Amino acid sequence: MTKMTSAKNLLKKYGSAYLVTSIGLSIVSISLMYALISAGVDVPFWLDKIGLTVTSTSEKFGTFALAYAAHKALSPVRFPPTVALTPIVAGWLGKKSVLDEEK
Repeated sequence: MTKMTSAKNLLKKYGSAYLVTSIGLSIVSISLMYALISAGVDVPFWLDKIGLTVTSTSEKFGTFALAYAAHKALSPVRFPPTVALTPIVAGWLGKKSVLDEEK
């Protein structure tokens, strides 16, 4: 199953809980990348070490552009925690999965 299919299935199954989880992790990701780059950490170097690349053109556009590029490069890393955390967030929000409600 592709990540896009998995994401669609999570959205269908958990609705807003999936969106809250995904958007929340994205906000944390881009904020963390921005803070690290602002602090002088060579984020593209470290992403390259784990096999993720940030284009060199993004470095010409400033801290936010570089943070955004790093955030996008980390998308495959964010997806597994999103999948794992969505049912937990759904529980906190008092939502059952659509499949549970159909039983």
